[in-house]
Amino acid sequence: MVFANRTIGDAMPAYDAVVIGSGYGGGVAASRLARMGLRVAILEQGRLWRPGDFPITAKARRKTTRLTGRAPRLGDPTGLYYLSVGKGLTVFGASGLGGGSLINAGVVLRPDLNRLRKAGWPEAVIGDGLLREGLSRAETMLGVAPVPHPQRFAKYAGMRRAAEAVGCKVQLPPMTISHRPGPNAAGVMQYACKYCGDCWSGCNVGAKNTVGITYIADAVDHGATVLCESRVQMISKAANGWAVVVQDLSGENACAPRRIEAPIVVLAAGTLGTTELLLRAQEHGLKLSTKLGENFSANGDDLVIASGLDEPVNAIATGFPSQAPRGAATVGPHSMALIDLGDEDGPLWIHDGTMLTVMAGLAPVKNLLQLNITRARKLLKDGIYGNEMSRTQLLYVVAHDDASGRLKLQNDRVIVDWPGYSSAPERQRAEQKVKALIEGVGGVFSPNPFTMRAFGGNRIIAHPLGGCGMGDTVENGVVAHDGRVFDPAKGPTGVHDGLYVCDGAAAPSAIGVSPLLTITALAERAMILVAERLQRKLDVTSAPLRPLRDAAM
Repeated sequence: MVFANRTIGDAMPAYDAVVIGSGYGGGVAASRLARMGLRVAILEQGRLWRPGDFPITAKARRKTTRLTGRAPRLGDPTGLYYLSVGKGLTVFGASGLGGGSLINAGVVLRPDLNRLRKAGWPEAVIGDGLLREGLSRAETMLGVAPVPHPQRFAKYAGMRRAAEAVGCKVQLPPMTISHRPGPNAAGVMQYACKYCGDCWSGCNVGAKNTVGITYIADAVDHGATVLCESRVQMISKAANGWAVVVQDLSGENACAPRRIEAPIVVLAAGTLGTTELLLRAQEHGLKLSTKLGENFSANGDDLVIASGLDEPVNAIATGFPSQAPRGAATVGPHSMALIDLGDEDGPLWIHDGTMLTVMAGLAPVKNLLQLNITRARKLLKDGIYGNEMSRTQLLYVVAHDDASGRLKLQNDRVIVDWPGYSSAPERQRAEQKVKALIEGVGGVFSPNPFTMRAFGGNRIIAHPLGGCGMGDTVENGVVAHDGRVFDPAKGPTGVHDGLYVCDGAAAPSAIGVSPLLTITALAERAMILVAERLQRKLDVTSAPLRPLRDAAM
């Protein structure tokens, strides 16, 4: 097995380091701290999901989805998917060992460092060379590569036609997907992608290079303990560093909340989770920057739909095992091609996407609500794998925004407060450019369907950033350039010893590209600096003796 299935009831009372969350930042922190020789505990609210466990039917997906934020608290707290409903925006994310890497598209792009410098990122981050080193380490550990032979997929041809129509070249980004079988960087056996297009609901093949089977597996190989179904309720100062109060979510035999202590605590619970923990700690007396919760960014996220295209793009996910009729076309990865429409107004990336069957099934409902009866009838008659939907393409927009959103506590839960996001000039400019792109190839443009009142009215985003942004001082940031949390009681640059933020919450602005690589690299940089501070050796190249393990075990 890659992991022992342990819960907080198996925890020791103290560790050298506790990492809260197991996404990209948490995975890096756990791996690197364990390689420094520290006793590390990794606390994850969600379950351990293996290939074959991920839901493939609409009913199963609903069962493992929970609502939070302003919505009534519904669903399994250890469920795979969550929707955090805010004012103006709803955040879609994942809980489980590996965090967002379980359900993302896995697109890997390096950030424009000059743009980040202009956006106010600390000069130390941009200029000391450690972020570049972190980018390289992350690319190696995550085993990134573009899809081979993309011309075999109809949706790649569709993206190429769209790019050529506006005088661009379609780009093939590296992805965290294995295109051939073999052991990954952590020595875990993976399998070749089946190109079912279902990356964003969980990979049942074992082809996605998730954090769980890369960084977390490496942490376990170096002695770290993984504790799933363990929700952190509170952090506070303790005599020997920090105390963490953890709720056991493991079911009928769950134990009472446990308190564990460590001199080092790394907050990596995702942008919303990390900010919630710090806001709650602030309410209970921990001295933190007044900037906490500010500068929330959606990374310019949006999604639109291109329908009525001249040629099929076959962009409805089939899933694994396949849910499509016999003989259905191979889809390809969820997102494999990019069109760069960036200009002097800022970055603008168009990603191809696939629709899950549950989303494709809403198409007739959407058309009925818009009184487009003829098209609704066609869609119902054809089904989701019929001619009409075969010429429909979901497109993701990743751009920029002014990071003027805010995260705050409401009824002890974090919520997004950004009612003006949809009307922001940057978002509207991006939408008009994408509309022109779609109409330029003869398609019919439809804006984000979730903004319809019948579907909730909020834009749904997947790349929340900020709330605990880096700064040079406590007056303009919540954390320092190295991830340590500022302590206002110690002056402008004083920090809380041993308390770190290592996830998207630390980004002080939109990143302007899919953020997974930047978040991972920031955590790598922070851990390089931790090793220097602790005078510990950090060797990221040595491999311990270990049996070959299977991603599905």
